[in-house]
Amino acid sequence: MTWNISSLDGWVRVVEHVASRLTDGNILTIQGPLGAGKTTFVQALASELGAVKVPKSPTFSMLRTYELSHAQLRRLLHVDAYRIENEADLLPLDLDEELLIPGTILTMEWPERIPQWLAAHQAHALVIQPTRYGRKVSFYPA
Repeated sequence: MTWNISSLDGWVRVVEHVASRLTDGNILTIQGPLGAGKTTFVQALASELGAVKVPKSPTFSMLRTYELSHAQLRRLLHVDAYRIENEADLLPLDLDEELLIPGTILTMEWPERIPQWLAAHQAHALVIQPTRYGRKVSFYPA
């Protein structure tokens, strides 16, 4: 499914569609160039799912966790893989263990940096692909 977005408010339609399809343990990969709106999408999604705090880019911390007040989802993990040079750099984040906690979903910016880890988790992965400045957003599977 693809949306054309002309403003920040346009993210609402995308987020509503995506949020309605999320289940426990989902990994939402967000691919796109710098400035495409990856963090903006995560912020809108967190708001839709009832997060109290507004997500910040985890570029330097690599992982941030947000509590949710959603009926089925309790935690949103937000990972930025931009600075990952080797997939072994993911090990200290314990993402496999984190995803076992009931009600947890994972949003992953720059997933193309960790193809092997994602290949092992593809059954739970959903893909968001914003283009620069959010003009067009695609979601797989629709």
